[in-house]
Amino acid sequence: MEKVRTYTDYANKTALTIPDHFIDVKTGNSVKVSQKIQEQVDYHSNNNTLIHLVLSALNSYLHPKNMNSDIILAEINEIKRMMQSGYAAVQTPAYKEKVFHGSKQDEVDLKEVEDVLEAFGG
Repeated sequence: MEKVRTYTDYANKTALTIPDHFIDVKTGNSVKVSQKIQEQVDYHSNNNTLIHLVLSALNSYLHPKNMNSDIILAEINEIKRMMQSGYAAVQTPAYKEKVFHGSKQDEVDLKEVEDVLEAFGG
């Protein structure tokens, strides 16, 4: 039998019943309620801020902060496309000089670069 706990914030007339598991509304999967969630709900119910915890969680869920990951992934994808098509930018004199005087250790294996790009979602 599943154990449920009810937390109450009497000052703000808020009560929240926490089961052992919940259904993740994004994936539909059953997820165990973590100890950290239980601790936070308990803390906020004791400090009359339970409704603020719930609304903060809903706000984060409904309005996630985009860390410009789409832009970064698009740039990485563009770099990958350029590498696969054999794109080589016009080299500036300073860069050409370095290429002519550089050692073998300065060279980058394109396979390694592709592997790194693949590992980071490219």
